[in-house]
This record gives sequence, structure tokens and C-alpha cells, in this order.
Amino acid sequence: MEYSVIELSEPIIQRSEDLLLAYPLRAYDAVQLASALDNAARLTAAGLASPLFVSADRRLLAAAEAEGLATDDPNQHA
Repeated sequence: MEYSVIELSEPIIQRSEDLLLAYPLRAYDAVQLASALDNAARLTAAGLASPLFVSADRRLLAAAEAEGLATDDPNQHA
């Protein structure tokens, strides 16, 4: 498993604001999703697979799916 640290940048903040307008998310969830979308775009631009977005928050998962991310809910595996 690999992790990427994504710096909070102005474009991620702006995308977070856009996500808050589009979906019923909490502010930090929007930042998390915006960061994941940024990372997914970088990976696919490099010819790599998009990451799997994992969360137990159904609203966050629904927004991630609507934005085109593959998702997984760990509660579905209990």
C-alpha cells in the first residue's frame, strides 16, 4: 500500500468549495475528496490506475462516485 501526501493548495481549496456547493458534505470531507480527485487526475495523466477511494461515510462515498472515483466502504466487509 502506498500513501501520497497532498499539499493543500489554492486549486484544491477552490475545488473543495465547488464540491460543497454540489454535495451535502462537511468541509473537511470536501477537502479530502478534492485531494483525492487531484491525485486521481495526476495518476491517470501518468497512465496509472486511479486510486480506490475508501470511506465509511455514505454521503462522501456518494459524492466520490458521482465525481467518477472507484469507491469502497469498509463496513461492507465486516
